[in-house]
Amino acid sequence: MKREHRDIQKTIAILKDLVAFSVLGGDSNLSIAGYIIDYLEENQISFHKVMNDRGNKMSVHCRIGPARDGGVVLSGHMDVVTTEGQHWTRPEFTLTREEGRLYGRGTTDMKGFLACCLAMVPTLKKKTLVKPIYFAFSYDEEIGCLAGPDLIRDMKRAYVERPAFAIIGEPTSMRTITAEKGVAFFETEVVSTAAHSSQVRNSLSAIEETTYLIQWLLKKMDDFIDEGNVDPRFDPSHTTIHIGKIRGGTATNIVADHCLFEWDIRNIPKDSIEKIKESFEVFCMQRIAKNKTVFPDFNIRTTANFPIVPGLDTPLNEEIVALVNGLTHSKAPGTVAFASEAGQFSKEGFETVLCGPGDMEQGHTADEYIEVTQLNTCLYFLDRLADWAKMEHKHEQKNEKV
Repeated sequence: MKREHRDIQKTIAILKDLVAFSVLGGDSNLSIAGYIIDYLEENQISFHKVMNDRGNKMSVHCRIGPARDGGVVLSGHMDVVTTEGQHWTRPEFTLTREEGRLYGRGTTDMKGFLACCLAMVPTLKKKTLVKPIYFAFSYDEEIGCLAGPDLIRDMKRAYVERPAFAIIGEPTSMRTITAEKGVAFFETEVVSTAAHSSQVRNSLSAIEETTYLIQWLLKKMDDFIDEGNVDPRFDPSHTTIHIGKIRGGTATNIVADHCLFEWDIRNIPKDSIEKIKESFEVFCMQRIAKNKTVFPDFNIRTTANFPIVPGLDTPLNEEIVALVNGLTHSKAPGTVAFASEAGQFSKEGFETVLCGPGDMEQGHTADEYIEVTQLNTCLYFLDRLADWAKMEHKHEQKNEKV
């Protein structure tokens, strides 16, 4: 086991403060963002706010080091998921330490990483960085990575230089992750006409029609498997389609005139969410054409809950992979099935990987926790990143204008 990092106690103290902010995805995050801004101001770090249209949410980004191309963005989100319906045996929003574990909502996903970054600010300031290190902290990641695109665009606008790399601090047990699935959430609504249940064949049940749509979606997923359309880097190795919620009908003896179901797609990199959605819409149009002539009120509408979150598939020969592998002393990058803001950074031209403390097996669960040793490992990782940022890189010296 590594010796205790000099900033581990400071990190735990900051994490305690961060956990106390019960900011869920979708909530105003001005309280926790204000705490982070106050901390940056105390350490004399200039920062930028990226407000939403209503002015009740903000992302925060800053640069430590010179205005020079080739820096590294450390990215994380401030929101957490709900604890509702979970059986917690410890206070959800109070940090509890027991036998090397720190319990509380968000400890793993992903306030542990934020706490490590903030604790390292004085150290980063003292080092004479040649390459800058940036923080990029967002809101509403847990409900669709909603703030990521605006945050990235604002960073490109705010800095004359161009960062080269992005490290997304999602919980990976400090492993380098080079690929993740994309995700999209949809709502499909089926509308028909109510009738007495004795007239079921003289009417059209919205619930019955919904079953045809759900069966089409599930068969689509089975077809991926049967056709061998898989990517063995992932578990599960195929694109998944999942039905998460369904509600409809009024009473057992009334033919349902309305049914709505919510579903998601999580795609491996070679599959397109857009194409899956388009083929589903073709099937829906076929059902509408079949039924509407007899039942004029019949209709099917599908809407996206948020813009599609792109997946990540960083080539193993990119510089960021070698860099983070070197910092983590790892040679075997992995993949994850969950989605994050990584694909958004990659889409905007950053070489991107995920690497952060904690394990997603603890994320989103009752009695969520992070191991103190994981925070310790992350702090040493950030130390090595700072040392890298202090170094002149020969190939960059050669290419720079004088």
